[in-house]
Amino acid sequence: MQLVASNSHARYITINKGELLIPDIIGDRSIGFSSSIKDAFDALLTGKGHLQVQGPAKAAPKLTPAQQAEQEKMLKQFYPSYMVDRGIRPGELTMYMTIDKSHPSHLHMIQDGQSLMYSLGDAAIVHCFTQDGQYHAVRLGLDKTKKEVHGFYVNAGTFIAIETADDSGAGFSQVSAGISGNASGEILVPRVDQLTKLFPNQKGLIRRLSVEQ
Repeated sequence: MQLVASNSHARYITINKGELLIPDIIGDRSIGFSSSIKDAFDALLTGKGHLQVQGPAKAAPKLTPAQQAEQEKMLKQFYPSYMVDRGIRPGELTMYMTIDKSHPSHLHMIQDGQSLMYSLGDAAIVHCFTQDGQYHAVRLGLDKTKKEVHGFYVNAGTFIAIETADDSGAGFSQVSAGISGNASGEILVPRVDQLTKLFPNQKGLIRRLSVEQ
């Protein structure tokens, strides 16, 4: 599934009696048969038999140029300057995100677990708000005397915001993030009033790093 998600020309066929799992992101390029392999091939070869079939789903409508521009404008509030490359492992993508003092990565939820790593420039500060009500900040960098780490893993369901430490004169920070090729791509934004109730000690931080709603 990850290979199909990362290749727009690929197609996905699954045969699994009683349980079909087709992610929405590849639904328009997939078909599933809820049957045994023998019954599926017999039906495909002879045109006879009754199979429970799922897909392909109707492709999502294409965005207009105006909608694409609005989407890109919104995306830059979370990923100010970025590029995406193929990861080392099949089906994985790597996003390189550059932030500066005026352009942080505003608060949003990590829906899938994600690894973050320091790449270039000043250290980066990752603010994490977990589902169990815990807040912690992680400094991504190379200076261990400042308790910086080269990388760490963010659990699914965590709200994060990233800003530059602006402490070594580079004027920017670059962070890399591992992204699953079959991720939905949706960005969930917290409600400021609800998040500040859960984390009253970080009220000022939350308001500063939240997008306007």
